[in-house]
Amino acid sequence: MSAAAPRYARPFVAVFLAALVVCALVPLNFWPFSNWELFSRLRRDEQTGWAAVAVDRTGRERVYPATSLPHGYRGFAAVLAGFSERSAAVRDAICADWLYDATERFGTGTRLVRIYRLEWELFDRHGNREAPRHRTMEWVCSTKGASETG
Repeated sequence: MSAAAPRYARPFVAVFLAALVVCALVPLNFWPFSNWELFSRLRRDEQTGWAAVAVDRTGRERVYPATSLPHGYRGFAAVLAGFSERSAAVRDAICADWLYDATERFGTGTRLVRIYRLEWELFDRHGNREAPRHRTMEWVCSTKGASETG
């Protein structure tokens, strides 16, 4: 004796499969349809990252929040990962955008945007706090364009 599937079974299965396909192709991580990003990269004790600072006429640095960069540069780490391989014209254009945004954000006294490579160890602690991150200047963005320092 075979029992017919309920009327709602086919639409449910179609929506469920569509959700799985969309979550696999689009970088969304809505549980339980995760694209497994958490487990797709090797995690090590040594970590690296990037930081940007805006520098004014007096040399004072102000943190330039990379997470709020103009729309095309929100993947700050991804942009910088291949930054040195880009043409000088492309690097200069990217730097001009960053400098323009920093000037809009911090005022006309902004003269440079410095890009630092950050390195730290996850388990290096000073009491209850993480150890300071080692910072190496890699790029300087000025009105003359991008210049490599590292």
